[in-house]
Amino acid sequence: MALRFTSRRNWPASHGALLLIVVFLTVSCAQSGGGGQPPPSETTSPDTAPTAVTDPPTATPEPTLSPPSPTPEPTVTATPAPTPRTILSTRDAEGEAAPDFEVETFDGETLRLSDLNGKVVVLNFWASWCPPCRWEMPFFETMWQEYRDQGVVFLGIAMSDTLENVKAFAEEAGVTYPVGLDTTTEIARDYEVLSLPTTFFIGKDGNIERKLTSAANEGLLKIFLRGQLRHE
Repeated sequence: MALRFTSRRNWPASHGALLLIVVFLTVSCAQSGGGGQPPPSETTSPDTAPTAVTDPPTATPEPTLSPPSPTPEPTVTATPAPTPRTILSTRDAEGEAAPDFEVETFDGETLRLSDLNGKVVVLNFWASWCPPCRWEMPFFETMWQEYRDQGVVFLGIAMSDTLENVKAFAEEAGVTYPVGLDTTTEIARDYEVLSLPTTFFIGKDGNIERKLTSAANEGLLKIFLRGQLRHE
């Protein structure tokens, strides 16, 4: 566009105002680049979710094989003494006359209790199937050997058993004192034997001095025998 300027003196005021408007429009177009389009805005990528940081996987250690622990050697422990069963009699036999009886011993002899008057008699009821009886019989044999010359007689009465079994065990235990089998249990009933083993200590006068309803060891037998011999 060509502008024609005239002398300021001949330029009316309205022309000046028009000139300023034209200059303003020209400058505005130049700044807009002539296209009239606004500059493109910068595009931004949408936010993305943060990636979780994880520890790197660790290798699983290989299992180690340890040698098996050696099996401990078994220890030898002493066999505990049997716990005897004690069942009280229906009557107190101490101080009463010992019921007389007759029994055939394993030696084939017939023995009557009344024939032993004047001696201290240890009368023991037992059976081969009774563990406390088997446990105590060696002590009876030891005390028999020690006191037989002092007027003491040991007499074993097996009951509720067979002749074969009681003979076999008596031989195994090395019993040498008189032993017989109560085949009808009549002797045991007369003495009211309700448990095994049961032992009666009979004085020289034929009366029952002590009754023991449990297994006896060597020390216990000595206490009874010494007391009885001292009393006599």
